[in-house]
Amino acid sequence: MDIKQLSYFVAIVEADFNMSQASKYLHLSQPALSQTISNLERNENVQLFERSHGRLQNLTAAGEILFAHAKDIISKYELMMEDLQEESSQLKGNLKIGIPPVVISVVFPEILPKLLSENPKIGFEIKEAGAVELKKGLLLQELPIAVLLKPTELDSESVEEVQLSRDTLSAFMSKDHPLALKDKLEWADLHNEKMALFDSTYMIHHQLQKKFASLQIKPQLSLQSASWDLLLNATRNSSLITILPTPVAKYYSMTDVIRKEFVHPLYWEVVLCRRKQKRYSRVENYVFNYMRDYYALDSQLQARVGSAKS
Repeated sequence: MDIKQLSYFVAIVEADFNMSQASKYLHLSQPALSQTISNLERNENVQLFERSHGRLQNLTAAGEILFAHAKDIISKYELMMEDLQEESSQLKGNLKIGIPPVVISVVFPEILPKLLSENPKIGFEIKEAGAVELKKGLLLQELPIAVLLKPTELDSESVEEVQLSRDTLSAFMSKDHPLALKDKLEWADLHNEKMALFDSTYMIHHQLQKKFASLQIKPQLSLQSASWDLLLNATRNSSLITILPTPVAKYYSMTDVIRKEFVHPLYWEVVLCRRKQKRYSRVENYVFNYMRDYYALDSQLQARVGSAKS
């Protein structure tokens, strides 16, 4: 016996045993309704209706018992389905995402609060670390989603990458530093200069070391840190130079620290990554697509603004 058969049975009783009227109410042909009731009685080996000349007249004792329970069962079934549909429409669960601190500060200041406020039943755990460490977490399946920097050197067959943001790296230094007088810097200007850089857990560290090696430049590495704000503050009233993503200047300007662009800049490309698999949890899929679409729309808006200005 299934819920459909129970519903048909109740509809017939409430239609005062009028099969034609019950059929219209159920949007079902009368022969199909009759067949369903006959199958129910045969399968359960019980007679539910009293019949006279082929027409239903009343309920049998068994029919009375079934009818007494059927309406309550149907009501509970409908309530259960409503609860299930409501539950399925609400995203619930926990998700761990790896994001470098500097990305949180200059790329994600708006999207994270928005994502949290719109999804109060999702528990987010943000792991803040350098892109090198987050990459390991992604490959070891400790992180479902990670925000990394290009080049990730990940296998495109096994990892999905979506670019979120692209900007340059700039030099930050005290306004009294001798190089502050230059309009733009050459990489060779950094030879023998005292530097404060991200440590080796950050992709920027490896980008810069590769660049220095290719140009045979040897800066003096005086300070390494995982804290971008420490690096920035270390340049105040000192001879240290740090290299950070250009957007840092927009969000954290200091009157005694200035930014200098490079003639031939290195690019800072932020990408959203996850392992490719046949099936993702609803929460993971929703958050990944939300972040992807948010920055795709942001890029389109920026392009339109730039086009209008030109």
